Amino acid sequence: MMKKHLAVLAATAVLGVTSAFAANPFSDVTPQDWAYQAVAQLASQGIVNGYPDGTFKGQNNITRYEMAQMVAKALVRQDRVDAEQNAIINRLANEFSAELNNLGVRVATLENKVGNFKFTGDARLRYIGSNDARDSKFDYRGRVKFEATVNDNTKAVVRLMGSKEFGAAGNPNTAIDRVYVQHNFGKYATVTAGRQDLVVGAGLAYDDVFEGVVANVGKDKLNASVAFGYLQAGEAYGQKLNKIGRKADEQNPNTNEQLSVYQLNYNPTAKVAVKGFYADVHEENLDNAYGASLDLMLGKKVWVGGEYVKTETLGANGEGWTAGLGYGNYNMAKQGTWSVKAQYFDIKKDAPVVSTTWNLIEKDQKGVLATAKYAVAKNVGLAGYATIDTKGQDNKAKAESYRADLNYKF
Repeated sequence: MMKKHLAVLAATAVLGVTSAFAANPFSDVTPQDWAYQAVAQLASQGIVNGYPDGTFKGQNNITRYEMAQMVAKALVRQDRVDAEQNAIINRLANEFSAELNNLGVRVATLENKVGNFKFTGDARLRYIGSNDARDSKFDYRGRVKFEATVNDNTKAVVRLMGSKEFGAAGNPNTAIDRVYVQHNFGKYATVTAGRQDLVVGAGLAYDDVFEGVVANVGKDKLNASVAFGYLQAGEAYGQKLNKIGRKADEQNPNTNEQLSVYQLNYNPTAKVAVKGFYADVHEENLDNAYGASLDLMLGKKVWVGGEYVKTETLGANGEGWTAGLGYGNYNMAKQGTWSVKAQYFDIKKDAPVVSTTWNLIEKDQKGVLATAKYAVAKNVGLAGYATIDTKGQDNKAKAESYRADLNYKF
């Protein structure tokens, strides 16, 4: 067995943990110790623990049980590491599966993996309504995602989806709604090609499916991306990109407009996120767009955020913005957690809002969007949305909209 000091050095490399000002809690690990920084970093993240007497005993051999505890913490952080680190974590999980089972760790990496395939999924029951009862409906959706590890740096993903409105004739609509390959070039660059998700800025302009190539460079604190391809939802679906109300291309009515999206994300701390984007539409008679967003966590439960987007040449009619305040710590994986949020939105008729992440927000309107979420059970979440005091840009009242979702993850 390896010494505990060597084990924590390996863990910092696998997890990509950084905490420059982490304090050391162990009496027998001094700043002069060659493993001091690694031990302090992992301790600050709660990944390693010491003995009741406040010591770490780094010269002792690490047991399989102690190593399994570190692997369990690594599994929780899998969404924050690159492909190479993720592959190492999966191999460690397989090696220490017996000890992890004894610890009560049940995760998709262990239970939903067959060979080099892993599958995850979700299901949703949804109600959408408004002041006009004729616009109300119930529907359901199910999705299963298959992820295949090609090698340590490459994976391929296919997702199947089926959905249907309750009471509608026929069988559910089914489709392969995501299919892409992703390759990791070292620790700082990733390229994804195919039909994938794309979030432009913080999602006010676009948060939906995209066909093309996306290249990301950087790490958690500072990263940039370039997307080249075609938006596949909202006003872009089935026609030339028509985000400012112009007519579709009559010669190519079923071709989405090609564009490039350049984005920069800056996270100086875990509680601050600054994002900016510029969308270059490859069509002379269509406007480019740009935007920026800011998200702040004040303490552990208070969120403040906002986003501004604009078409490049249309003046005030091309503007859209939202600002909000939220409270809570909703996490679908933790039963009993909840959050509430209120956002004011003002979206002009020519704003570049194509398929927004904010439910019920529409162009040429302004008002308040209220959101509430509650984790009914582990991996079961209930969410409610409602618009309040919705008006058109002419200040005339608009119908209010409502939505309720019951979501399941597996």
